[in-house]
Amino acid sequence: MTITEESSTVIPLGEYADGDFYPGYEPRLESRPFLAEPLAPFTRADEGRFWMRDSQHFAEGITPASMGLLEDAQTWGTQYGAEIVGIPPTAGMVNRIAGVHVYLGQCPITSIWQMGARAERFGAFAGPRLADFASYWAGYRAELEAAYTHFDGLDVDAMDRAELRAALVDTIAFHRRAWGVHFEVMYLLAANYVALFGLVTDLGLETGQIPKWLAGEETAYLRTDEELWRLAGRARELGVAGALAEPTVEDVRAALEREPNGPAWWGELEAFLAVWGQRTDETATMDRPSWAEHPATPLGTIREFLTRPEGHDFAAARRDVLAERDRLVDEARASLTEEDRTRFDAALASNRSANFVWWNEEHNFLIDRRVHLPVRRLTLAAAERLVADGVLDAREDVFFLFRHELLDLLEGPDGSGGPGDCRSLVTARRDYHDHWSARGGELPPVVGTVPDAVNDPIMTELFGLTPEYFATIKAQRATASLSGFPAARGTVVGTARVVRAAQDIDQVRDGDILVCGGTTTEWTPVFGLVSGCVTDTGGTLSHTAIIAREYGIPCVVGTGVATSTITTGDRVRIDGDRGVVEVLG
Repeated sequence: MTITEESSTVIPLGEYADGDFYPGYEPRLESRPFLAEPLAPFTRADEGRFWMRDSQHFAEGITPASMGLLEDAQTWGTQYGAEIVGIPPTAGMVNRIAGVHVYLGQCPITSIWQMGARAERFGAFAGPRLADFASYWAGYRAELEAAYTHFDGLDVDAMDRAELRAALVDTIAFHRRAWGVHFEVMYLLAANYVALFGLVTDLGLETGQIPKWLAGEETAYLRTDEELWRLAGRARELGVAGALAEPTVEDVRAALEREPNGPAWWGELEAFLAVWGQRTDETATMDRPSWAEHPATPLGTIREFLTRPEGHDFAAARRDVLAERDRLVDEARASLTEEDRTRFDAALASNRSANFVWWNEEHNFLIDRRVHLPVRRLTLAAAERLVADGVLDAREDVFFLFRHELLDLLEGPDGSGGPGDCRSLVTARRDYHDHWSARGGELPPVVGTVPDAVNDPIMTELFGLTPEYFATIKAQRATASLSGFPAARGTVVGTARVVRAAQDIDQVRDGDILVCGGTTTEWTPVFGLVSGCVTDTGGTLSHTAIIAREYGIPCVVGTGVATSTITTGDRVRIDGDRGVVEVLG
């Protein structure tokens, strides 16, 4: 990472500003009611703004088919949510693409009039929803679950080409709708959290304690982890653990068929997948199967859990978290005057009833890792027709078509409205993807002009783009000591395991210190194995911080340069109380 010190800190875009992108790409913006700024490849003008590589959600780069999903989510979805809620200083976020890799930036609002008008609108919007958050969120949950029931029940095999296209259009509309809901709720909760943060600062309390005051609520992902640990225990009980050591899903299934109790255990796995398997390992990624389609990830996790016979006591861990939560709240209240205690209690109660720490994990199961699966299902059904018609050579070739190209191919009986030579186009794009995907390790974690702060509460609290983070980026080089946010207390020394993508978490071994760009929900199972965690990005409400606290392991997030400084095999000391990471050698 090259940093130049001038009047401001600039990390040059270099070759990433050349506007290079997938061959044959022609941007076609669909109807976006609140689109502040479109997704685009980098240009030289972008060097005047700050951009963070989103290795949390898009570590491996993105295919053309996934580009529409990304636009629905981080570009349109954030801008829609910020507009609906009326967040005063931000119009949401926007994406830039370097090769096939995703960067994220802010759409700031600088107009005093706009900020004032939005502040008025925010107050009217937020009040009644925060007052009864449970009913507000339950209404959206019911809407989303009804949509899944509808789309999962479609008989795609009975559809002709026109019906497939119409159903695909519906799934796209639902996908966009769900991301609008996602960021509406997320901005509402983030703003409420920031208000608590401001009050705690004014009261002279330690802001780093806030997430701990909100911890301890059960989520779908912790329940998923419990089930995975249970399946590991059942594998021992049924005597089939050896069969799970096979390297592939197919090999595991074959080995289980040779065991007397193997089919019974596989039946329990299928029952688990029926409830918890409608999820993928990355957000808004078309080319990755769900766990239910191909259970490589849960099988790999269970295999690693089998190396720890004692398992993980979720009940005890939750009791510890709740006890610490109550103790820390009591300590904070005891230091306040009666008047300040009343203000503190009201703000804390609001944040517990509209709990961002809980919701940020819980909603992922319903939206982030689930909502693109209807689009994937209809896309693959359409691909099978295009293969049968001789338009594509293989079903997976559809991942190298942009959304509008696929819809054009389904228009009419012969697909004449789509690209003229899909085979050559797919080949060129696959080569482009492979070239840039292989270069992922070279790309800098941040580029452009580094500010002192950003005004988007999601970028601050989830991605950890705090003033302290920017100060670290400006000042820090590759050193033996890194600083970040102290996310989970405790000190540990261990061997580092640098993991750059969720699909590589099977590399993690019992007792490792996990070092990564940042984690999302699909990483949760490894927290039952690792002894500590360090990330490049992440703030008080990041998945990493939340889960590390739930599992009780030392953690430092938002170091800025952990993955470019620490190497797998290094001995590392994490001080989760001070937010310091030392590389011992």
